[in-house]
Amino acid sequence: MSKRLGIATIKYDGKVLNSRPGASMDPGGIARKSVITDLNIGFSEELRQSKVECEIAYDKDTSLAELGQISGATLTFDCDTGQSYVIKDAWITDTPQLTAGDGGKVKLTFEGPAAEEMM
Repeated sequence: MSKRLGIATIKYDGKVLNSRPGASMDPGGIARKSVITDLNIGFSEELRQSKVECEIAYDKDTSLAELGQISGATLTFDCDTGQSYVIKDAWITDTPQLTAGDGGKVKLTFEGPAAEEMM
């Protein structure tokens, strides 16, 4: 039986984020949209940004100001199944949101150009 994804490690500019379970990634790239006419069906294409969403644990070393300034970063999404995705020139989209309790959580959303899969 082959291994399934369980743990993702997220880094920006080599700094490991202490991410909680449930991180997600949309690699972006070409998105296709159906185009229907009276005579046939086809599609058009457009570029779509990549997106990484995660929650990190909040502790005494976490700086919301630093996280909120992330731009032009190299973001990596490493899977415990061996795949790795790299987003060059990534940025944080929203002000980091802090939630107290349960160890503290900071919600982060990154976007950037299409992710590259590294094998």
